[in-house]
Amino acid sequence: MKTFQINIQGIVQGVGFRPFIYNLAKKFNLNGEVKNTSSGVEIKLNCKDENELTNFINEIKNSAPLLSHIVNIKYYEIKNQIFSDFIIIKSESKNDITFVSPDAAICLDCEKELFDQNDRRYLYPFINCINCGPRYSIIKQIPYDRCNTTMSIFDMCNSCENESNDMKDRRFHAQPNCCHKCGPSVFTKNNKGLDAIIEAAKQIDDGKIIAVKGLGGYHLICDATNNEAVVNLRNFKKRDFKPFAIMVKDLKTILKYKDSLSEIEKFILTSPQAPITIIKWPNYPLSNLVNPLNDKIGIMLAYTPLHKILLSFTKTDFIIATSGNLKDEPIAISEKEAEETLSFSELFLHHNRPIHNRVDDSVVTIVNNEVYTLRRARGFAPYPIMLNNNLNKVIIGLGAHLKNSISLGVKNYIFPSQYIGDLDNAKSTKFFEETVNKLQKLFDVKYDIAITDLHPDYYTSRYAKEQNKPILKVQHHIAHFFSAMAENGKEDNCIGIIFDGLGLGCDKKAWGGEIFTFNKGRLDRYSHLDYSLQIGDATAKKPYLMMISYLIKYNLLDRYIELLIKQYGIDKKEINFIKNILNHKLNCIETSSIGRLFEAVGSLLSRVKENEFEGHTAILLESFAEKSKTNDYYPLKIKDKRIDFGNLIIYLLEDLSKNERIEDIALKFHNSISKIILDICLKIKLEKSLKDVVFSGGVFQNLILTEKTAELLKQNGFNVFLHKKIPPNDGGISAGQVYYYYIKNIKNLDDKFEKFW
Repeated sequence: MKTFQINIQGIVQGVGFRPFIYNLAKKFNLNGEVKNTSSGVEIKLNCKDENELTNFINEIKNSAPLLSHIVNIKYYEIKNQIFSDFIIIKSESKNDITFVSPDAAICLDCEKELFDQNDRRYLYPFINCINCGPRYSIIKQIPYDRCNTTMSIFDMCNSCENESNDMKDRRFHAQPNCCHKCGPSVFTKNNKGLDAIIEAAKQIDDGKIIAVKGLGGYHLICDATNNEAVVNLRNFKKRDFKPFAIMVKDLKTILKYKDSLSEIEKFILTSPQAPITIIKWPNYPLSNLVNPLNDKIGIMLAYTPLHKILLSFTKTDFIIATSGNLKDEPIAISEKEAEETLSFSELFLHHNRPIHNRVDDSVVTIVNNEVYTLRRARGFAPYPIMLNNNLNKVIIGLGAHLKNSISLGVKNYIFPSQYIGDLDNAKSTKFFEETVNKLQKLFDVKYDIAITDLHPDYYTSRYAKEQNKPILKVQHHIAHFFSAMAENGKEDNCIGIIFDGLGLGCDKKAWGGEIFTFNKGRLDRYSHLDYSLQIGDATAKKPYLMMISYLIKYNLLDRYIELLIKQYGIDKKEINFIKNILNHKLNCIETSSIGRLFEAVGSLLSRVKENEFEGHTAILLESFAEKSKTNDYYPLKIKDKRIDFGNLIIYLLEDLSKNERIEDIALKFHNSISKIILDICLKIKLEKSLKDVVFSGGVFQNLILTEKTAELLKQNGFNVFLHKKIPPNDGGISAGQVYYYYIKNIKNLDDKFEKFW
């Protein structure tokens, strides 16, 4: 008999891993012990030989608990120690990193009990077990014990205590374990418990807007089939066009109205993460005002028992469940904050379990039959990116100004935070600072170096400066590039296609249409969209200004001025005023942004002059393109490694003048961008023998562009690596900032690497 030690890293605490190992050892008739350490789970085992050990480890990999996530399993033989039984022993603390489980949707076992009249937790809105329930939203610090969570204020009753101590029970060591007798409760101004939920359901069916405290914050909820309710919600949120997210009770409800869902859609919707999943749904059975832009719906299954119960009492099958906040502010998490911020709500359904970490709903879509994350929050944060080597210091990436997240680099992990949002107001910057402090406390570290964007006026840059600690500045699009490399484990020798709206470049111009190479430790800006003039920040809100700038750049304004007047409903006086600003370069900056190009073309074709939200007219452009099948494209040229798009503008305007189908023009535009990416990548492959390509930047939220370009490159011998669980938009910047530091240091790159700056 030999003795082996098995070390398992990953999310293996608070998820029923030790009882799972105990029962597995009994099944295999093996003796030994298992314990938690601060680095994961440690097992000692008596085995006849390595073959018996391998079978045991394979079963761990194949049958691990639902919420666990194994990152690494190592084993080795140790000094012989004979065990007479298999036991669970007291946890041991080591100087290492413990993973924190993300919040998880209610599991099937708990849902069955929730609606079982004979179960003691029948219709209890906080039912949970080792396989589901709150995790990251309630934890204050590690280790993940009840005393370190917001559940510490609730003392378990005898029945719950017995479950928590019974290793054969599904609630063994389930830290949020509770019931009607000892746990949190819900209430409105007039009612408590189930009566409060029934009152809320009636208000929804009566067309009212209510605020409901959920897992990581409040939702604003109304009947998604009621036009008047949706109009009122849009007025309150000051949101005319941006789509709302929908919640339904279960998968059966969707299939009652929608003929089919793909297997990957079903898998994502019913996963423990239960994110908002964007699906195509022509003729959806909702108010047309839920999404006035196209036939895509962001839908999620009710992921908490509270939402499940609420939807079991509503007459409507569909509710809008949008973030409980005002425009550009963080989601409300306390009773006081909700009632002050969301005062227009006609009912508040509160509960008394405190939320420690505010966490919004995650948003995903599907690209090439895989998850493609657009907003990383509940269900995903703070799960890490694993590195091949250790960082030599604790690094914090402070992210971008818009769609902010932060990332903490500790040892061989990068821990991206939940989505924080745009740092445009005091509440958002307070949430940012709160997250910086809480993430460090959670992992019991203090950062040594902060990494910021080049832009000196971003709040993140000013914040870092005030902390009086070393700062490293990383250019915005380089951080995008490295975020995609990080997620895909690329450490060198790849091409980065980085397209977005705006980021300060190393030459003090506004970048956004960048193609980089990272080859043998050398980073180069290989190509970019040719520069055009942008009028300050106004162009981000008014994309028609950018179209006028393009026409002036290519001496096309006089030729197409009547077309502009027709499309935008403006007069020559306004056009000449804008022309004068551009000619005199008043408050103008040169930009290589492809995001601005997409918005400008979308604005021209849709006749929408102003963006209500970032990428508004670009979404309209994509929606047009989805209705075309053309393979045609407009020609673009490469001059001195710059992408000259003058011909694209000319031919596109000609097509519009000839009243060609808007849908065909839109798809030809997409085809053109895909084609020029391929042409440049082929040149790079010839010059530098690079075949690996990553995409990043907010423009790659456009699925037509992403899928079409990826397919073109694959057909021509390239390996394409996309984002999956880190967003391509600015939500991924912070992870890229930390990864930049990691790559620079593990490769001991010299000054040549920094010359790029």
